[in-house]
Amino acid sequence: MDPVDSEVLDVPSPRPAPVPKNDSNRSAKLDLWLTIGLWAAAISLVAFGAFFAYSVNAQQKAARLASPTLQAVDALQTQVKAKPNDPELHSRLAEALAAAGQLDQAKAELFAAIKLDAKYVGAYQNLATLEMMQKDYAASKVHWQKVLDLTTDSQMQDVNQRRDIAYFSLGQIAYIEKDYVGAVGYFNAAIRIRKDASDTYLLLARSYMGLEQNDMAMEKITAALAFDPNLAEAHYVRGRLYLIAGDKVNAAWDFRAALDGAPDNPEAQAAIDSLGAYESWYGKAVTAKASGETSAALADVQIARAIEPDSYDAAMLHGQILEGTGDAKGAVDAYTVALKAKPNDPVATAALKRATAASKE
Repeated sequence: MDPVDSEVLDVPSPRPAPVPKNDSNRSAKLDLWLTIGLWAAAISLVAFGAFFAYSVNAQQKAARLASPTLQAVDALQTQVKAKPNDPELHSRLAEALAAAGQLDQAKAELFAAIKLDAKYVGAYQNLATLEMMQKDYAASKVHWQKVLDLTTDSQMQDVNQRRDIAYFSLGQIAYIEKDYVGAVGYFNAAIRIRKDASDTYLLLARSYMGLEQNDMAMEKITAALAFDPNLAEAHYVRGRLYLIAGDKVNAAWDFRAALDGAPDNPEAQAAIDSLGAYESWYGKAVTAKASGETSAALADVQIARAIEPDSYDAAMLHGQILEGTGDAKGAVDAYTVALKAKPNDPVATAALKRATAASKE
């Protein structure tokens, strides 16, 4: 999740490009090789080979019959043979082949569709998507641009969705290639079409970080979280921005939100680990509180809680500090966590009752 590492985005778009069944303009053979080593066994081997080939073919046929995807491929291949000049059939066959993992064959069918209809937008879109999957970014860029060119003044159905995906994908490729200026332009173009796309705001924020424009990055990552408060990677990126700005407390809370949202993500875990040990921050908070350094104590205990969110001791200390500052509502939240960590604990129960009463005054 490193915001300046483009390699983490060296994958197809997290927003899957739709593969339309109809563009709005229009609507294995197994090679079996047997080596015969002994002439004396020729007859028996030929007999065995015939049986083996029959068995393999029977198994393949059974597998295809059991697979809806392969059945679709077979059916569409039959249709294409019957109507070889129908671009839509070639495109539909490409979709089935792609679903079966046969990407090169799928691309060949899309090229065939485009040869039959040079303005077949859906074919260009699907081709660009497959090329992104194969990391053929140069070719993908050409075909995404073709989608934009063909939809500039188009009245076709879902034209805005197609253009949004094209700009988003071009932005992603630019980011991967560390062309952050280009990425910013493409992502902003996508946002002008779809203003609530949290994933676009996230990558736009990363692009601004690549340009070291962290204020703009913070603005965009905040927008991403406004549309999707649970977007773990956005919390991670905002945590990085807070850390760069020297705000370790807010960084800690965002890193915690990132890890809670993506518990198996090693970068989110590394971000939490980079804050240091819970015991150190809790100890600093206790010392600061005893010395009357309320602001320092409040900051230290929050970092401790971000590292160990289920800590009874840290939650109780946090509640006590907040009560001392007059933040009864905040104290209620902290004591509630403490009581959850130790159900029926008399100290936490009393503290929660006291803070709840104070919050209603």
